[in-house]
Formats: sequence, C-alpha cells, structure tokens
Amino acid sequence: MVKTVERRSTGSSLDIAPLGGLGEFGMNMMTYRLDESMVVVDTGIMFPATEHAGVDLILPDTSYIEEHLKGLQGIVLTHAHEDHIGALPHFVERFGVPVYGTKLTLAMVRKRLIQHSLQDKVELVEITPGAHFSIGAFDTELIHMTHSLADAVAVVFDTPVGKVLHTGDFKVDESPPVGPPIDLKRLAALGDEGVMCMLSDSTNAEVSGRTGAEASVGEAFETIIRDAPGRVLLSCFTSSTHRIQVAIDVAVKFGRKVALVGRSMVENVHTAIDVGYLRVPAGVLWATEDLGNIPKSKQLVITAGSQGEQLSALSQIANETHRFIKLDPGDRVILSSRIIPGNERSVNRVVNKLFRIGADVIQPGGAKVHVSGHGSAEDLDMVLRLVKPQSFIPIHGEWRQLFHHANLAREAGVDPDDVFLAEDGDVVRIDDAGAQMVGHFDTEPVMVDGSGLGLVEDCIVRDRRRLAATGVIVPMVSLTPGRRPEVSDILTRGFIENENAEALLSEAHDAMLAAISKLADDEADNENAIEDVVEATLKRFFRKRGVRRPVILPVVVQGEEEP
Repeated sequence: MVKTVERRSTGSSLDIAPLGGLGEFGMNMMTYRLDESMVVVDTGIMFPATEHAGVDLILPDTSYIEEHLKGLQGIVLTHAHEDHIGALPHFVERFGVPVYGTKLTLAMVRKRLIQHSLQDKVELVEITPGAHFSIGAFDTELIHMTHSLADAVAVVFDTPVGKVLHTGDFKVDESPPVGPPIDLKRLAALGDEGVMCMLSDSTNAEVSGRTGAEASVGEAFETIIRDAPGRVLLSCFTSSTHRIQVAIDVAVKFGRKVALVGRSMVENVHTAIDVGYLRVPAGVLWATEDLGNIPKSKQLVITAGSQGEQLSALSQIANETHRFIKLDPGDRVILSSRIIPGNERSVNRVVNKLFRIGADVIQPGGAKVHVSGHGSAEDLDMVLRLVKPQSFIPIHGEWRQLFHHANLAREAGVDPDDVFLAEDGDVVRIDDAGAQMVGHFDTEPVMVDGSGLGLVEDCIVRDRRRLAATGVIVPMVSLTPGRRPEVSDILTRGFIENENAEALLSEAHDAMLAAISKLADDEADNENAIEDVVEATLKRFFRKRGVRRPVILPVVVQGEEEP
C-alpha cells in the first residue's frame, strides 16, 4: 500500500534528469536540481560495442550540468563499479566540486584519480551510512545496500517537496561475505515516513524470483577446488569483493595459496584489504613470479579479464603469452561473472583458446559459480512494498528492464499516473502539484579514444565503420604546370580483390580521365575542383556498377615543371 505523502505549499521544485543509464547498460548519471541547487549521483562510463570502432570508453553528455554549473554543489557515488565512477576522472577538473561516498568507494576512486594525476583536484568526503549531511540545499543520507561489492549505498534526499530515494545498484542479501547487509529496517522506516519518489535499479526486473546470495557460490567453489588435480584459475570482475572473499576463504580451507594477476585486480584487492573490506590471512597471497615455488595443486590464481578484453591477463593466459602463468591440460578455469552485452564474441574467443590448451573451463549455467549483484523481481517488489513511494522512476537498464520494473511498481500499488518511464534527457519535476514529466533535452554520449586522440566525434566513428565495411580507394592525380591533369595511380585497401578487380579499376581510371578532360582551363589547375570531380565520378561509377561503395579519398600530387 503506497503511503500518501502530505503535500505542503513550499514554492520549491525538484527537477530529476538522467544523463545516462536509462535505455542502456552503464553510463549511469543522474542529476537532482532543487530550485538553483544541483547534486549529481554517480558518474559512470559505458564500454563500447562492436559498432563503436576504435572507441575505448563512452561518457555521459554533461551539457545539462554545464548549463547549470553555478548551482552544482557536489557528486554522490553509490558504489565503486566503473559504470558508476568510471567517468569521474574525465569530469573532475571541469566540475571542481566535492565528491561524497563511502570508505571503499572513495578508496577506489582515489586510485583512479592518482592514475590521472588528479588526486589534488577534488575533495573526497567520506560518509558513514546512517549519518545525515548537507550538500547545498539537500539534506542527504546514505543507506547500506548489498551488491556484488562492499560499501554500496542508496541515497536519500530530504527536500521541501518530499523525500527522494535513489537505490543505486542492489539486491536483497542479508548475509554478504564482506561488509554490512542491506538495511531493510531503515528502508521500511523511510516508507513509514513517506517517500515522494523512488528511483530504483532495474537490471534484473525481468528475472523472476529472488537473486541468490553472494555466499552461495562458495559451495560450487568448494566442489571445484577440493579435488582439482592442478592449478585453479578464477576470473571475475576486479571490484567483486564478495566473490574474491569467498574464493580466498575456500582457498584457505583447502590449503591453497592465492596469486592475483592483472593490474586492476592487484590494485582493487589491495585497496579493499587496506580499508578493511577483504580478510586475507598472512602468508596466503603470493606474487605471480614466485608461483614456481609452490606445487600447482596448491595454487588458486585470481585474474582480471572476465570480459575477454584483448590485453587482459586472462587473454594473455589463453594466448599462452603470459610471463608467469602457463596453463596445463587439466587445469581448471572458473569464469565467475556475467557477460556484459556486446562482449559475447570476445569471451567466447578466450574460452575456445582455453579449451584448446586442454583446460577444464567452468562457466555460469554449467555450475553455480556466479550470482548476479542485481535484485530480481521479488527483490525489487520487496523494496517497493517497504518504501511505498508516491511516485516511481525505474533506472539502470535497457528499455525492456525499465518497462518490467514499471509494471512491478504498479502492481505494488503505485498509481500508474505516477510511474514515469523516462529516458536520458527527460525531466521529471516534483513540486506542490506532485510529480510530472515536464520536458526533454537532447543528450549525445561522448566517445573517448584511449590511444591519445581524446574525444571522438560520432562522424568519425561512422567513417571508421564505413572504412571497415567497404574499404578505401585513393585515386592519385598528377598535376604538372602547363599540362592537363593525369590519373597516375589508384590505391586500394580493403576493397574487392578478385579477378574482376583489375578490370573494374581500369574502367574507373578511364571514367576519371574522361571527367578530368572536360574540366575548363581555370578548373584544370585547381586542386579542389579536380578532387571534387574525381570523387563525384567514382561515386557515380560504383553506383552504376552495383559495387559496394568504398570511401574515396582523392589525392592531387603536384608535379615539377619540365625544363
């Protein structure tokens, strides 16, 4: 039963506008603007799909924040996954406001800021869940939630127009391996106090039942590791503190030493140990270069690269190019993570190489070696019925997950008129009249080329896709003073290569030559005019021949005047 929130005349309004995370996986970023005061929750990245040729990261469009930058008071982080904190280094210098979060979240953020030499550019404010603190006009509270890593929280904003709950990513796990459990008692108390609007993680909204507890993978790990004749290798997300703790506990139980492989795995695990969110007995962790001193039957290797990243430690091991880890036939490899949509081919490529070596590969589905960090339908329904929000916005998911979560909210008693299926750029306003959708602004995700080129325009990505699909033709035109232009050569890359190609290019050569010969005298020595007529002629030529049209890059080469 939804608790009706008393509406009092305040003259204030709260605008809620997502910049990412609604309609896609990742890039989570939400803005809350109370009158002229604004707070941002999370600054995540999205990893590129195959069609994002040459792009390494995708960031939210922050134009909306920049329009209201004067009112920006701070950034609150719900947890330390890349889809919630990964964009922070790209925005720190521009925003220049304090960043609030829990101990483990800020410890991982600090590592990333150091990598970008930005550690002195931002104030990190550690918050203990349960404590109330102010960010500008926002009276704020963090609430313990459980996810696939420790120290995840929900955010509560107590405003003149009512309380707003932003859950972050969560599932209902009352006995996590690391850190405190989800604070269901506080969520229920919020429901009794009255919540004007709730925004909640939708990732598993279309999955029935409850999501399994993190500790449940321990039984599968024990079965796999107990009788393993050789080395066991485990790959999971490097920030999955719960999964890593379970694996370490099982290794200790069966007398195995643990080695960490991959820079991000080493850094994240040691960060979690330093702040007290991982427990590792003395003498259990070994350096990879010292594994030769331990029998392989006494080793557990925990490695990065569960998504098949090309340069990751797991890919190097599968390619048999890693300096210290060489798999033998019969070694066991546990893949303990879900495959992020778009990474299926990369993961399958690595798995096939592991099988080719002779490894015994255990994946989710064949054994219970992975449980999701996101609540399924019953988890979400439980929290909805505890909080009893007046209005509801499903967040964090593709459209189908948002749709299913919206239905769950209606079934839990939220008025259908107060359930808002929003997308990036929509604005939901809460004021004396309640909640309503009031507008939309365009958002254009920002693509980053990590090779040093910086931001990449969408037109460049389109050009890259076209080059990959159709190839390129470079017609070379020689321009010598006192003579008519001549087609000196045609270079091709990625174009057709068969017995018909030579004849086709010969016809293309003749077509260009004929077009150039018709140029007026004042155009025949103009490079731009020559390039235009060559490009237009080849486009027309390939269209008439029914050939897939390549990218055409005419080049005019200045020749020397004959003596």
